[in-house]
Amino acid sequence: MEHSEKPAVVLLVRVDGNFGGVERYILNLAENLDRRFYYPVVVPLANHGELERQAVEKGLPVEFIPMSGRVRILPAVRRLAEVVRKWDAGLIHTFGLRSNTLAGLLRRPPSLPWVIRLPNINSADYANPVRGWLSHEFNNFWIRRANALQVISPHLEAYVKQWRHPPRRVYYIPNGVDPAVYDPSRFTRPVRAAWGIPEDALVIGSAGRLDRVKGFDHLLRAFRAVLSSHPAAWLLLAGAGPDESRLRQSARTLGIGHRTVFTGYLADVRPCLAAMDLFVCSSISEGVPMALLEAMAMEKPIVTTRVGGIDSILENGAEGRFAEQPGWECLAAAIEDLIGHPEQARHMGRAARHRVLRDLTTGRMVEKVQTMYHEIRKEA
Repeated sequence: MEHSEKPAVVLLVRVDGNFGGVERYILNLAENLDRRFYYPVVVPLANHGELERQAVEKGLPVEFIPMSGRVRILPAVRRLAEVVRKWDAGLIHTFGLRSNTLAGLLRRPPSLPWVIRLPNINSADYANPVRGWLSHEFNNFWIRRANALQVISPHLEAYVKQWRHPPRRVYYIPNGVDPAVYDPSRFTRPVRAAWGIPEDALVIGSAGRLDRVKGFDHLLRAFRAVLSSHPAAWLLLAGAGPDESRLRQSARTLGIGHRTVFTGYLADVRPCLAAMDLFVCSSISEGVPMALLEAMAMEKPIVTTRVGGIDSILENGAEGRFAEQPGWECLAAAIEDLIGHPEQARHMGRAARHRVLRDLTTGRMVEKVQTMYHEIRKEA
């Protein structure tokens, strides 16, 4: 990459709502961009939330854009234009439909390229299928107008390239985590006591936004089946979200509330991952979840649904176990299989961390993002 005297300012634009994998990705990227070439500015939309708080805590520059409602677009577009002028921005990188809409409506000079990151096929994220279809089509409209599209799995790359009018440029860039940060050897002391879990318990766990698409309803039912044959088991769920109250009630209704721990939001999920014997991704719609990569880096045996791009980062039978059919029954069977083969499970955990070290590090991810930035700026 050619060196220039002044680094290009990159605006990283995202609605600041529920803090999850996308927000962790933005912070990870912002912290690790090579400042000789790219200077990140985090641009939270709509809410003074956890993305803004953590960005400030990490010493990253922040430009907040208020939005009093989803349809109050034009004042936010004007505010984004002010941010572009203030920082003499060299690139806009957007994450999600609302941020894509702001950048799409912005009167950008040809010298200001725009890239959209697409983590999954977003129509499945909505309980209302009509709203899901409309959001999906609207998002695709902006994707075709951006200078480039960043996808996180080969599945998504193939999907967008078969469109009748595909995006201008498509970059497949897998997510990455820092294996030095998610290092299991750093968490050898007892960590379960904080949640009232016995040190000798069998702990099945997960982490993520407590939302319908994460499939935690299936996980609760799967855990009830597992608990009937493993009465010393516990379920540990890290995260917060709109479904938290309902899921807590479901756990009580299923008769597993006394063995289910909801941690709420955690700024640092690593102690929670360290407390788990087995990590479960039960999502019904997904891209490539950051929580799954973090669990892999922590050498956790993995059980996961086969959705989104997960099969691009995890080899079934070698680095984890897939529940091949939707629903709690197959999830429970896969969990039972790993519990019944503890040595194989430990081997899978080690193999999963090796996969991260080989292919899925922050360094590799940032290098590819910077190459994308360089190429689309060169064309602008």
